[in-house]
Amino acid sequence: MSPDLNDAPLSRAADELRSQLDLLDTPEFSPRRPVGPVVALAVLMVALAGGAFLAQRDSAGTIVETPIGEGMSVAEKDPAAVSTTDRSTTPPVADRDLVFGQDDTPPSPDWVKPELYETYQDPVYGLDIRRMTSADGTRFDRNTYSRRQAENADGTMFMTYHGEAEYRVYDQASGSLIRSMPIHPDGDPQWHATDPDLLWHVAGKNSAVGDLRLYQSTVSTGETTVVADLTERLQASLPGALYLSDRAEGSPSIDGERYAWIVYNDEEIPIGVVSYDVGDDAVLGVLPLSDQWEQNNDTALGRLDYVSMSPSGQYVVFGYWNSTLVYNADLTNERVINLKGDHSDIALDASGGDAYVYIDFGDFVSDDAGYLVSVDLDTLERTRLFRVYGGANTSVHVSGKGYNKPGWVVVSTYSCKDAGAWTCHKVMAVELAPEGRIVNLAHTYNCGEDYWTEAHAVVNRDFTRVYFNSDGGSCGIDAEVYEITVPFFD
Repeated sequence: MSPDLNDAPLSRAADELRSQLDLLDTPEFSPRRPVGPVVALAVLMVALAGGAFLAQRDSAGTIVETPIGEGMSVAEKDPAAVSTTDRSTTPPVADRDLVFGQDDTPPSPDWVKPELYETYQDPVYGLDIRRMTSADGTRFDRNTYSRRQAENADGTMFMTYHGEAEYRVYDQASGSLIRSMPIHPDGDPQWHATDPDLLWHVAGKNSAVGDLRLYQSTVSTGETTVVADLTERLQASLPGALYLSDRAEGSPSIDGERYAWIVYNDEEIPIGVVSYDVGDDAVLGVLPLSDQWEQNNDTALGRLDYVSMSPSGQYVVFGYWNSTLVYNADLTNERVINLKGDHSDIALDASGGDAYVYIDFGDFVSDDAGYLVSVDLDTLERTRLFRVYGGANTSVHVSGKGYNKPGWVVVSTYSCKDAGAWTCHKVMAVELAPEGRIVNLAHTYNCGEDYWTEAHAVVNRDFTRVYFNSDGGSCGIDAEVYEITVPFFD
């Protein structure tokens, strides 16, 4: 994506979403893929369960955006290979009184921006928080998006998107910079599921730099190598295929083996979608896009903004401007999740199934208008979580990346329509159950209204840490990363 803020599709989308909100009147691929022992254990122990880049657009299902070589590290096919490493370098705090529910306690008027790496207690909710990055000398140094893991496989490092249009990797314990990675700003990087030293990514999102390969970059050395080359296979199925992208909203399966991408031609028009299994080096499915779909806005679906594999690897979600669809992993069995495209993520529900979680910014004709909603991707059954309309109008981002605590997501808010509403400028954990529990984690003390300063909170796999962005009260674009230590809770 272009680092030019004035041309950032995400920024434009954020403005669109805020404008829409201001108009509101306040009132089968089988068998099912295993997800690994960590998740299975968490599902059995029910008591433990309860966006673009940077390159994308900040609305519809949200928008959002380097042949397996010899001796290369790839995610193993054995489901047991999903990392069981304890990713918590700091034990979760267990002696804090958590605040549940739709708490309307305002942020503290005495809060001041903390020193870098200084741990302080949130003045309202009491949890330990650290400022992890500094925007001094640049535009921002921020968490990349709510739908992309910030932490690596063992929790020893975290990734940011820096104002110099580069990805940076920091030491989690000290906050010190380890390396600026050789990854294009639109490279859609994802941490390897089991190897903490690797980031997997594509070449970039345009005809000048993109290609049809999956790469890995090694943090310790800065070396980039090819993991998979899909060029011949895709060009045989989709003549004119030139490059891949998930447009920064996509994620691989939990085990890191299954991916989905939009395929583009040299005119930067989407001509198809591909799903791929890295461990088997197998193309699971290719779905050509019709001429109308290629033209982006000529149908009721609208533009195809992103695709994402579901956590289990069983489904692929297509996010259009006006619609959200789900397919089996082989890109058959199209089903409609909804005729909308709002902020969302794909999480695990309490039973370990895939759940599409989104905020419904519809009008009052929609039954779910104003609610955070969870949709079971097996059955398409819908569950209302909590209502945002009516005295609590904000926009939200969702993070379903806490895979080892199925049945919970993290929600962060921004763009408050009603000052003082209980949701304003907050980070909270939300249970995926009817009128589920809400755990208030922190206020963001963020006042900027630009895309780059949206909180975009993301939770780590163990649900022990949450990373969010804040301008620290400057009301500029100088977003920095803050880390919340999340106590254990049932």
